[in-house]
Amino acid sequence: MAGFFGFFDYTKPGPGVPEDLPPKSKFIVFFEVLARKFWKLCWLNILYFLVSLPVLVVLYLLIGSYLIPVMESATKGVQNLKDIQTVQSFLINAISLLLLSGFMVFGIGPTTAGFTYVVRNFAREEHAWVTSDFFEHLKKNIKEGFIAFIADLLIIFVFSIAIRFYSYQSIKYPSVGIIKYFLIFTFIVYVMMHIYIYPMMVTYNLKVRHIYKNAFIFTVIKLPHTIGMFLLMLSVWLIPFLLLLTTGFLLVLLLYPIIWVSILGLMQNFYTNYVFAQYLNPQKQEDQAEGKDGDITGDDQL
Repeated sequence: MAGFFGFFDYTKPGPGVPEDLPPKSKFIVFFEVLARKFWKLCWLNILYFLVSLPVLVVLYLLIGSYLIPVMESATKGVQNLKDIQTVQSFLINAISLLLLSGFMVFGIGPTTAGFTYVVRNFAREEHAWVTSDFFEHLKKNIKEGFIAFIADLLIIFVFSIAIRFYSYQSIKYPSVGIIKYFLIFTFIVYVMMHIYIYPMMVTYNLKVRHIYKNAFIFTVIKLPHTIGMFLLMLSVWLIPFLLLLTTGFLLVLLLYPIIWVSILGLMQNFYTNYVFAQYLNPQKQEDQAEGKDGDITGDDQL
């Protein structure tokens, strides 16, 4: 007799999973994936940070050189210079680290492509080798990633100069302020396009100009959702910095190089996987061509 009077019989099949069980919400699945892949996401975040370190050091120096004169002009004429310099140094370092994490989310070229491929697979609940897949897709997207990074730097530089110029001009000529606000709006749209740019880069066989074109189209046709996703990611991105301001505990900023960018990437790719599945042919997402995960070419755009 199996078991003891029918009890403790481990040879009996279990009830199984009901066929009509409704699918879990994406919100629940996100936290399940986050919990299940937590340590892999930590290692991915650290790897991404370390490999990107040379670029981040250059950006840190550029950001610091920009912030120092701004801080000095803001505190000009204030007494107790020693305390002011201490506060300035603290804020410059904190804001610089905050913005560096923002660049990692925004995109810093081929390393972001390698990072995005791994976190995209996790969001799809598909397997990915963190280290090997990171470097493999960094190499496969080195051209597209490098072009996108240079384009981003140029656009950020041009818009920053243009917005500052029209801001000064609007003091004398208030009507010029319309141009300033138009530039700010355009730049925000460009930033939101990056929700789609790198996930599209590692998923489909598209030239860079087509990636940007399709990212713009997705941003427009899904504008309310894109704005909502952008604001959600912005809020989560700021949490460690807000903790620093409220507690003064500088080490909370270590969340950025350890796990926080991976959490933001997972959020982003849960959303973009849904959008791509909704608007692009699902069959094309499963095909393999020229080292990409889809065979959509430059002629197969939205």
